[in-house]
Amino acid sequence: MFSQLGQITMDNASNNNTLMVEIEGELTRRDIPFDHDGNPYARTLERDPVGQCRAIVAACRSSGQRRRRLQAVIQEGNENGFWRGKLPDGKTTLPTVQLLRDCVTRWSSTFKMVDRVLMLNPAIQSFLLETQNADISDLSMDAKDTDVLRDIHQIIEVPHVAQELLSSERTPTLSMALPAYEVLNMQWTQLRSTIWELSHYIDVGLDKLKQYINEGRKTRIYALSMIVNPSIKLDWLKEHWEAEDVENAREWMLQAVRHFF
Repeated sequence: MFSQLGQITMDNASNNNTLMVEIEGELTRRDIPFDHDGNPYARTLERDPVGQCRAIVAACRSSGQRRRRLQAVIQEGNENGFWRGKLPDGKTTLPTVQLLRDCVTRWSSTFKMVDRVLMLNPAIQSFLLETQNADISDLSMDAKDTDVLRDIHQIIEVPHVAQELLSSERTPTLSMALPAYEVLNMQWTQLRSTIWELSHYIDVGLDKLKQYINEGRKTRIYALSMIVNPSIKLDWLKEHWEAEDVENAREWMLQAVRHFF
């Protein structure tokens, strides 16, 4: 029952205090944070971190003057060593690039927008706090906002990489589609346990992804394209597919051979 517990509504009876102490202890044993004042991660999600990104990009790109000033902030910080200690992997300078807008119907563009905001975040925060930008200073992100946005970035990076793989080759990539989906499924499943606060959203993606995979396994053209690919063939199917699906693929292959030879 505890694994299915979602929300609790209580009155002010004193024995409820004992109940909450026990729940806090159980959550602590499972390495799940317990906040007496509510869930700060959930409150950050309610503020829509991706929406915050769009607002920041729109504000910083709203005029040529603002775009040029952000570039100047980046360059000045690079020259003065202002970013030292504020960047990952020991970096000391930021690239002099512009923020990117996204298209809400193309999630890969959303990944690129978030990626660029996180990359330039120290400069963006400095820019937003300048006197002339007082009207947009409320867009500034705190550490918690940035942490949650990094989690979201990590999740949407997985399908972005899969899409880049399938769209970058000059040769047909149909045979790589289902293997890429299988890798995507595995990586999202792993992230589900490491970023448990966003597990519900990952589950939505996994459900849709599994539908694609299951339908793909029943489609003749996918199976045949993988079998004729020398790096995949039947061996990959035997390792990753159910026995019934592998047998169907084998039969489709034999039918194709008999038809042409």
